[in-house]
This record gives sequence, C-alpha cells and structure tokens, in this order.
Amino acid sequence: MSDPDRPLDVYADLTVDVGDATVSIRGYGDLVVVRAPSLAAARALSSGGRTVLDHLRDADVTLDLRVRGHSVARAGPAHEPGRLSRALGVDPARISLGGLLCSLLD
Repeated sequence: MSDPDRPLDVYADLTVDVGDATVSIRGYGDLVVVRAPSLAAARALSSGGRTVLDHLRDADVTLDLRVRGHSVARAGPAHEPGRLSRALGVDPARISLGGLLCSLLD
C-alpha cells in the first residue's frame, strides 16, 4: 500500500509545445528542471487554472525554471518567496534577479 504523505520522486524527460515554443521538463527525483526558450513560454506554462507545475510544487518537489540556460525561479519546500516574487505575482516561487536579467540580455 502506498503512503500518501511520502514525497513524490519524478523521473521523466518530457517535451511540451506551448504555442510556437518547445519547453523541456526533466525530473531528477526531487528536482524538476523546466527549460524554456523565453520568459513568455515559461509564463504560458503557469497561466490558466491549476497546472502541472502547481501539482509538482505541492508534491514536495523542487522546481527550477530556466530560461535560455539561466535559473530564473525556484519553487519548493526549501525556497521561500521574496519581495520580488510577490511584486511580480509569482509567489510561491523565488525569483533570481541575476538569472532573470541574464535571460533577458542573452
């Protein structure tokens, strides 16, 4: 019988088309890395109702969102949102200002 309180481990390699962009989602156990070619594609993943990303975050999995190779946000049990996250409306993710700026300049 499975334990419903046991954290989820994700081992997957997915490709998702979001509009005209392709997003890669790869699971490494308790870390899920989402690679998007642009901030617009990353934002499209979380628009609308409850998304797959919401379910993964609630399952005690750390999400690392990378745009153009730069880590721009993390969400998970060990990551608290900051003022920037709340100002941008992406709470409970924690935004990396350096990663965000690098992804815009690349």
